[in-house]
Amino acid sequence: MLVVQHIWTRWTKAARGANAPLKRPRLDEAYALPAATPSGDALLHDVRTLEQEDFRIERSFGAITRQEWKEAQWSHGALLDWHLGKDGAQIVLQSDTSRRQTKWPAFLPSPLFTLRAGETARIDWNGRFRTSMGGSNRSSYYEQHTYWLALTEEADQRLFLDAEPRKHVDLRTEIY
Repeated sequence: MLVVQHIWTRWTKAARGANAPLKRPRLDEAYALPAATPSGDALLHDVRTLEQEDFRIERSFGAITRQEWKEAQWSHGALLDWHLGKDGAQIVLQSDTSRRQTKWPAFLPSPLFTLRAGETARIDWNGRFRTSMGGSNRSSYYEQHTYWLALTEEADQRLFLDAEPRKHVDLRTEIY
């Protein structure tokens, strides 16, 4: 099964400074998985804190299909996707270039990499994005994401806490 731990946050300029009325919490680099493991080809452990939710840390864990994942990611500045096959999981990352205001590499290979059975990987990215595609709203918002990925038979609680990723893709950039 493919296990995805998605740790992410979204905020605006109003919450970025030291004098901001809402303090943006710093999320951990990895979290323990919940004890009860649902069944499925892909599992998602989502950990998020959003400005529009007063930066409460929200968590969920459950089985997810690739289609459900893609539909839930439509508002992000980049889309993680996967293709499960007998040789492993091909991992793809596509950026929304129409709204992104920060630099990324001009070309990301597709697939980004192939995750084999028993391996873990980590992808980090952040960015500043236009709120409006048409330019009527000139404000920006910021996102920071960490994806932990594992292709495993069993989703142990410490799967990502003790992980030494075979592959680490770091697309973090200066966003201010």
